[in-house]
Amino acid sequence: MIKKTKSTKAVNIGLVKGNPAKQAGSNRLTITVNSSDWRNEGQTIRMTLRDAQSLRAFLNEHLD
Repeated sequence: MIKKTKSTKAVNIGLVKGNPAKQAGSNRLTITVNSSDWRNEGQTIRMTLRDAQSLRAFLNEHLD
């Protein structure tokens, strides 16, 4: 199983791939945007790797 994380001042990104459970949706990408407001926790986006690949293709096409 592969677990990778990357953190910056504003964003935390996590990837879980090759989970032996083989359950639907067990391979996931998680993006958490940190909040500087103590009353509001960070916002998290969770998506399957298939959705993450679609997002990557979109960003590669439209960002220079």
